[in-house]
Amino acid sequence: MQDHKRRIQEDARFSLHDAKVIDIDFEDDKKTLVFKTQNGFVDIEKNKVVQGEVRIEGISLEDSYVYIMEYKNVLTGNIGSFIGEKMNLLTFISAFHTKFLSFDVISEYDSYKTYVLSGFLSRGKDDLEARIEIFYWGDFLYRVLEDE
Repeated sequence: MQDHKRRIQEDARFSLHDAKVIDIDFEDDKKTLVFKTQNGFVDIEKNKVVQGEVRIEGISLEDSYVYIMEYKNVLTGNIGSFIGEKMNLLTFISAFHTKFLSFDVISEYDSYKTYVLSGFLSRGKDDLEARIEIFYWGDFLYRVLEDE
């Protein structure tokens, strides 16, 4: 038997951790998902926030879902009862533009062609917990607008 150690992703220079996503677009012709943030995202190597957007190309709409949880009688994000909904990615993007103000990213997970974001959706004075699972076969791009 041989052990094969899984390596930490070596090119993980940027992160959406703690970013506030204020716009999500889908470019149908390129099957590209675009996340725009309020104050940028983290450049881990330089330990600073940079301005830009995240583009994920080759999205598989048939395999990408969003889970939204609304907690009952407990503060959002804590252990307790909730009601929820699972929807496809395009339905969520439409709902995001009409029902939500932002998505605060708490954690992200990037594996082989699967990208998962967990965090909180702002719906006015209420917050909901959400998990976004994206399956893609194209490139994952952090487009930096300012690289000082």
